Amino acid sequence: MGIADNATITSKGQVTIPKRIRDELGLTAGTEIEFIIEEEGTIRVQPKEPPLQRLRSVKEKLSEYDVDIEEMRRESKAAWSSHIDEDET
Repeated sequence: MGIADNATITSKGQVTIPKRIRDELGLTAGTEIEFIIEEEGTIRVQPKEPPLQRLRSVKEKLSEYDVDIEEMRRESKAAWSSHIDEDET
């Protein structure tokens, strides 16, 4: 099972992430984090990934499926090109 700990929200809406959780996630002062509300109402907290790393993560997840990334790129480019062409007329 994972690590669980408790914290209290201050009157300013601030929460101190418990040390055990910070240590497990490798969070240090200045680390940006993101809060994600899952469909069932739980909140997930994780270190915020730089944009390029996020794209790599998406690519890795897509590689688990039969998805042609190059085809998606071509279709996206064509869709945006036609949209831009419409705006210019």
